[in-house]
Amino acid sequence: MTVNASNRTLGLINIWQVLRKLCWELWLIKSVPDKLRMGVKPKDVLHVQDAGLYATVNAASTALALVDWLYHTVREDQTLERRLKDVVGEIDTSSDKAFLAFFRQANPSINACHQICNANKHFYLYQRSLDPKFKARVFEFVMERPDGTTELGTSAQIIRNGDGPGTVMPTYEMLNNLADWWESLLSDIGVSGREQFFPQHAP
Repeated sequence: MTVNASNRTLGLINIWQVLRKLCWELWLIKSVPDKLRMGVKPKDVLHVQDAGLYATVNAASTALALVDWLYHTVREDQTLERRLKDVVGEIDTSSDKAFLAFFRQANPSINACHQICNANKHFYLYQRSLDPKFKARVFEFVMERPDGTTELGTSAQIIRNGDGPGTVMPTYEMLNNLADWWESLLSDIGVSGREQFFPQHAP
């Protein structure tokens, strides 16, 4: 049995609010420096090693959580549910698991977020939950400067086997494109709240 947990969301009550959280997390990722000087105390929270990776994991979690928020949003409104099916096709809304399975199949970036989040939460996963065609990689670049200092740069990428667009891309690019996709989807099916939480984007 499940119960409404909206009294535990720290004030997040609308799916547009959750999308705004994702956009803020993307802004945070871009605010993290591309490279850090090694061997010195961080001057602030953005200059901590792996700060960009922490923010990326959080953004992936939010992007994935939007699936569950959408499920409950449309289940409470038959008009929205019908519009969603008009936009994405005949989606199974009988359960949240079936709903997530549909979107993981329909949008590779949602599947990527699912893989990243599950791995960061559980470390060891059941074989059935792993996508053998997906990988996430982090590359570190060590740069020696003429003044003797050393800088470290980090780049996170997702890798999908096969050919075509999106086979390999930076995680930030994937998440940024996914945020745009979410905004378009919510607008297309007419979910209310955009004017309140995205006033700068309102028509």
